[in-house]
Amino acid sequence: MNSSLTNKAILLTGASAGIGRATAVALAQSGANVVLVARRQERLEALVTELAAYPGQRLAMAGDVGDEAFAQTAVAETVATFGRLDVLINNAGLGHRSHLADMPAADMHRLWDTNVMGLLYFTQAAIPQMKEQGSGHIINISSIVSQRPLPNMGLYCASKTAVNFLGRALRMELRPYHICVTTVYPGRTVTEFGDALLGQKGANPSRLARVSADRVAQAILKAMHTGKTEVYITWTDWLFAHGNRLFPGATDWLVERIASRRSTGHRA
Repeated sequence: MNSSLTNKAILLTGASAGIGRATAVALAQSGANVVLVARRQERLEALVTELAAYPGQRLAMAGDVGDEAFAQTAVAETVATFGRLDVLINNAGLGHRSHLADMPAADMHRLWDTNVMGLLYFTQAAIPQMKEQGSGHIINISSIVSQRPLPNMGLYCASKTAVNFLGRALRMELRPYHICVTTVYPGRTVTEFGDALLGQKGANPSRLARVSADRVAQAILKAMHTGKTEVYITWTDWLFAHGNRLFPGATDWLVERIASRRSTGHRA
């Protein structure tokens, strides 16, 4: 058991599947008290039952992270149950696969409300408690595609870019209160994400290797100990992000070529 997380109060959004679920398991194995937030009540209940084998307490709360009142309630319940809030992990996210010109307005609002407004609602709800206790850690789960857009998922990329800049601004604003802010950039990860996309289902074109959700979860836990401000999961993710900054034109050409060949059934 990782004793440094024992009895820490951690609120995790998007906890019922993928990276969120893997992180919930890793936190429970470390002895943390975890508030599990997601939309699907039945999945949360099954997860709580599974995690009962580990030390610490679990509290499940089903709701929509894009609902400001729900965010306030979730943080209030966390503090009422555990007396504090040590870490907020803003993991809940929604993707899409469609041309921007064809994306319905309802899908645009739903994606932005989940990926950006939900993060803001939970963060704003958590900050007063963290300021009062004189410490805290906010971890925002972004994406490697926040570093450069891919075709057919422009709004998702834009929403994750917003996460990056919000995190950097928060880091400067909250440093005087001893509140750390970390942004994590997962690349292609083995999850159900592709099955839950708005628009067309299935994976987006990319030749980046996929990693397990467990590997991302371990990177998140490591960030809790190191306080590192920005975390990449693999060296290829880091290279993708920084290569784009150095050679944006070449990266455009490469991404467009890969997308074109994938859409016509050819390998790049």
